Parts: sequence; structure tokens; C-alpha cells
Amino acid sequence: MDDKTALCPVTATQRILMGKWKLSILWILHRKTRRFNELQKLMPSISRCVLTQQLRELEHDKLINRKVYREVPPKVEYSLTKIGVSFIPIMTQIMEWGVGYIKETSSCNVDICITNKFPCSKCHEMLKTGEIKLDT
Repeated sequence: MDDKTALCPVTATQRILMGKWKLSILWILHRKTRRFNELQKLMPSISRCVLTQQLRELEHDKLINRKVYREVPPKVEYSLTKIGVSFIPIMTQIMEWGVGYIKETSSCNVDICITNKFPCSKCHEMLKTGEIKLDT
């Protein structure tokens, strides 16, 4: 990367967040500190190797902390750094934009909304009227 590219805020942000699972990891960690196995259970589609790599990159970029406890068996916890926490409001805005984008460009997929427990406005209306119910 040349000096001009390295100083570009868009390029820096894109480089830091590049990776299929990084946003999901940050979102999960914003609620509380998690151990590796907890993260893996919450993201069953990710392999151990990829999760490890994504966590290392997020740690290298100072978005997460990795704390190792010297005990047997070893205990490792991951949490957001101050910089990581500062990204959460931006993620919330991205999600809000995404809801609007989906609403404007796609038809609703009730199954996806129910599975993700994040209903779109159409599903939200059906929830209010009792047409559909979320399993908790």
C-alpha cells in the first residue's frame, strides 16, 4: 500500500473490516466479553481456523482485546477496545440503512426475518397483528 492509500480513511476502514465475519464478531462482542467457544457457538458456520484468523486481525487492528488467563485448561476472553466500542453506533447506522435498502429493493422473506429475530417492517406489522409469531 502506498503512502497516499494508507492515509485514505475509506481505504483504512475497508482494510480493517475486510473479512466475512468481522462485523458479526464485533456485533457479538459489543454486548459482552466472550470466550472463543462462545463465539464459535454463536457463529456455527465459521470454521475454527477462520474465526482464529479474524480475531487475530481484529486484535492487530486494535478493535478487540484478547486476554489470556494462566490456568489449566487455558482461558482466553475477547472484548471490544475503546476503538471497537466507538464503531458500534456506526454499525447500528449501517443496519438501519440496510433495513431501508432491503425495504426499497427486495420483497420480504418472512423465514429469514423470523430466523434472525430481526423483523422487517412488513414482518413487524404481521407480528403486531398476530399473523406470525417469533419463537423465543
